[in-house]
Amino acid sequence: MAAKSESTGKKARPSRRMAQRILQEEAYRRIMTGDMPKTLSEFAARLSVWLKEAYPAAPLIPESLVEDAIRSTWHRRHQMIGSEL
Repeated sequence: MAAKSESTGKKARPSRRMAQRILQEEAYRRIMTGDMPKTLSEFAARLSVWLKEAYPAAPLIPESLVEDAIRSTWHRRHQMIGSEL
């Protein structure tokens, strides 16, 4: 997903904002497939590890900021998948 530099053709390092968007998209994807733990903090920890593996050039984002990035998606998860708390 990283954009390519026009001058070199190499993948550009994603910005922190882009990394947060990638995390939000992955959180949404996982929620829609039912692949999520019971707590927001565990979800953030898993996504943090995933980001490091999938996008090694991405900036390091503390788990607290990962939680902030996915919090609204996490709180809407029951509406998104049609289940109750």
